[in-house]
Amino acid sequence: MKLSAFLTAFLFETVTTLPYRILGYYPFRKQLRFSALSVGLLIGISQLLQSSLYAWMSGTALPQRASEISFSIVCFLIYMISIDADHWKTLFLYVFLFDFTVAVRGSAYFIEARLFYSPALVFDTPRSILINILLLAVTIPMMASFLARTKDLIFHTDAPALWHVIWMLPAFTTVIVMMYTSDISPESVYQIRFFFSRVLLILGMFGVYQVLLQSLDVIRHEAVMAEQASQQENLLALQRTQYSQLTRHMEETRQARHDLAQHLRIINSYLSTGSDDALREYVAHYEQSLPPDTSRSWCKNYAVNTLIHYYHEESEKSGIDFTASMNLSAQLPIGEPEFCSILGNLLENALLACREVKDSAPFIRVLAKADENQLLLTVDNTCTEAPAEKDGAFLSSRHEGYGLGTASVRTIAQKNNGSADFRYEQGMFYASVMLNLVKKGSK
Repeated sequence: MKLSAFLTAFLFETVTTLPYRILGYYPFRKQLRFSALSVGLLIGISQLLQSSLYAWMSGTALPQRASEISFSIVCFLIYMISIDADHWKTLFLYVFLFDFTVAVRGSAYFIEARLFYSPALVFDTPRSILINILLLAVTIPMMASFLARTKDLIFHTDAPALWHVIWMLPAFTTVIVMMYTSDISPESVYQIRFFFSRVLLILGMFGVYQVLLQSLDVIRHEAVMAEQASQQENLLALQRTQYSQLTRHMEETRQARHDLAQHLRIINSYLSTGSDDALREYVAHYEQSLPPDTSRSWCKNYAVNTLIHYYHEESEKSGIDFTASMNLSAQLPIGEPEFCSILGNLLENALLACREVKDSAPFIRVLAKADENQLLLTVDNTCTEAPAEKDGAFLSSRHEGYGLGTASVRTIAQKNNGSADFRYEQGMFYASVMLNLVKKGSK
């Protein structure tokens, strides 16, 4: 076999394989199990072996497809081992990437067969390489953007039972299409059905993925709504408790007014008889019998005040220093249920984290302020260790899967053209939420 033919076949196999492999890692570039250099070496060495074997087999009577199938399994294993993410979700994306590879490579075969057909046509020539490069230049940027968006939505949706089986739908469809289009001889590739089978495969997968992504969005929305409903139920329970306390306080005030009249009569009696020492002793005993004044107003909004009051009391019970500065008016600039959902989630997480602190004095610091354009809320608290994360989202410490509280906060912030940021540094957890009250495009 001539060296030029070997190099051409080597380059063809590299061009029609390596770009797709790199594309698969693009959405996970920050979630590699090993260093980028190590993963790059694994990809490079396996690709070198694959392209070399393909080039050698192209000069023999051995079937080249055998080497491609063998190395596709190797590449898949490297891919799954190298990415530090949920394997079922990664597999789901990998099947879509495989379908994209099949569609683009099939289209390149079809175009070359249609333009330069002959019974002796081969598909690993410089012309074949050029056609593949042109198709890659057109399709790779669009696919990279799609995969990045899709990956974020998939990995932020917690539905384990779904991901264990949903990958089978595109996988079985792919197997069927490959069974009927596995022959890449010039006669087969020239047929319109070959082209449409592979193109319709990727179009069908786009359709399946779009429907699935919409369903995932609904799942996430319902989860957030359920979390908000839970927060509202908690808030209503707190308000009922505070109302009962207020009613009891009013009754105690009435009783105190009645008792005060009796005390005034006794005081007047001491004054009229000139019993100053007895009066002082009586007043001292009366002061000691008065209950402490525990009522406190944190802000003018009743619902927010109720939440702060509850978590302040819970913090005091657990020996947690709690301070809050709530510069908010009676009428909140956003929906009261939304803001209370954000505040309740952040305070609940802070309280749970502080209860785990044993080697220092735990504390919670809350700050909220609003003007006509923005609302800012920060909750800082001591924390023994960084919260567990997976696929860019926090895991729940109370149940299996992702935490719904922070997901709900992020969703509400995005809905209000804002952002939510969470970070852990040296025994402290910082949560900040910024909401833009003036919608985009308004003046």
